[in-house]
Amino acid sequence: MKDREKDEQLAEHLSKFTPARINVGKAGNRPRTSTWLQFRADHALAKDAVSSNFSESFLKTFAAQYELPVMETLAKSREEFLLNPPLGKKTSNDILDGIVKILPTDRDVLIVISDGLSSLAVEENLPDLYPMLLDGFEQAGISTSKSLIVKQGRVAIADQVAHAVGARVALNLIGERPGLSTASSLSAYITYMPGPQTISSDRTVISNIHKGGTPAVEAGAFIVKTIERILEKKASGVRLQALG
Repeated sequence: MKDREKDEQLAEHLSKFTPARINVGKAGNRPRTSTWLQFRADHALAKDAVSSNFSESFLKTFAAQYELPVMETLAKSREEFLLNPPLGKKTSNDILDGIVKILPTDRDVLIVISDGLSSLAVEENLPDLYPMLLDGFEQAGISTSKSLIVKQGRVAIADQVAHAVGARVALNLIGERPGLSTASSLSAYITYMPGPQTISSDRTVISNIHKGGTPAVEAGAFIVKTIERILEKKASGVRLQALG
């Protein structure tokens, strides 16, 4: 009995530090009704997040507030974006030429805001994260190009646009693949001197940005500090790690 009590105490202790489904118990050979219903609800939220586009209210309020241009990738629909991932990594030459005409060139940072696999993550976290980034970059003396919003965008789309406008760092704020613990986790993918040659290991990633993980305001301060270091060391990804 003592060993069993210890196990129960350990499970109860661990459950306080993770949203994972541990120590939820069971009814015979089946999950408890409350556990099963919560699983179904979380699964539905994850599916909705993956299949959803930016809401019109977000585009009309956030994008309009900061006067951010909105562009599309080669993926013309959510279905196409999900079934053919490479289409979300690039945009057409015509769209890129139009973006280059309106974005300032030769800046330290270009912020790209992509829906990725959870537009919900963007809509929930950007209102707190984005102004923190703007203030942080200004205080740090880091110049920024005009940010833009990308529909049906994946991580690499920021490399193409940043390279075209001559930004030294691409910062892609993108919704991550939802799990059963959260459907609104945002990540920041940061690349020094991005371009056609960029690969995944060239990127520094700050992930798990959401109300149950790293709060958006705290993440914003950390992103600014990270980019300061990237600009100083002139490296990101595994090369930055190798520099210690």
